[in-house]
Amino acid sequence: MPKIIVLAPSAGGKSTLMRYLREHTNLNVREMDEEVMKENDDTWPEDNDHKDQVLVPRIVKNILNEGNIVYLASYVPEDLLKDARAQNFIVLLLKVELDELLKRNKERMTIEHYADATSWLQLQLDTFTKLQDKGLVDKVIDGNLPTKDIAAIIADAYHNPV
Repeated sequence: MPKIIVLAPSAGGKSTLMRYLREHTNLNVREMDEEVMKENDDTWPEDNDHKDQVLVPRIVKNILNEGNIVYLASYVPEDLLKDARAQNFIVLLLKVELDELLKRNKERMTIEHYADATSWLQLQLDTFTKLQDKGLVDKVIDGNLPTKDIAAIIADAYHNPV
């Protein structure tokens, strides 16, 4: 049963990738923000600590019990990422540099009325570097590639797990 976690920072392209994968593949694609909303009565939690310490771990534990899934997230607690690897999840990382993330963040705030993620971006990048250093990332994907190319890499990893 193919199982993939795709990590990407805020403004890293997760939502765009999710829409593309759903439109162009038959993969079971789940995305962190949607799952957080489902777990929180269809509202975004006002308390980030509750989201990160209660909702996200609960969501990830549920995801780990599923097969045939591509889960897109900006945050997976390290202990649960280790559990995912032990359960043969492939962990992919969309790498986007800070200057590009800042540009994308500004655009999505203006166009899509997202909240400003500036204060979280460097922390997310640092966390991803630590996860890579600990060997918890199987493959890094250039997050500046066209969405269709990123989707093809993910579909290939899904259909041809190593």
